Amino acid sequence: MSGRFHDEPKELIDGFAHDIYRISKKFPKEEMYGITSQIRRASLSVMLNYVEGYARCRSKVYLNFLEMSYGSLQECKYIIDFVLRKNC
Repeated sequence: MSGRFHDEPKELIDGFAHDIYRISKKFPKEEMYGITSQIRRASLSVMLNYVEGYARCRSKVYLNFLEMSYGSLQECKYIIDFVLRKNC
């Protein structure tokens, strides 16, 4: 796997995680141990699974970690939709 290919998605995912942290600071304080911590963990999980899978250097293992990363991304998507409907 080429390093440049790896750098581009890594930068996007890193930006996503930082955006989630920035945005979630505006969530209500009573959500600190609920939605806020959950979306922060899930956003970091997107990056951590991507990086760990890439580090394994085996394509089938990498794909498995990408699936886990995608699952965490979908979790973030649902939480964002939930927050927007709830008007947090």
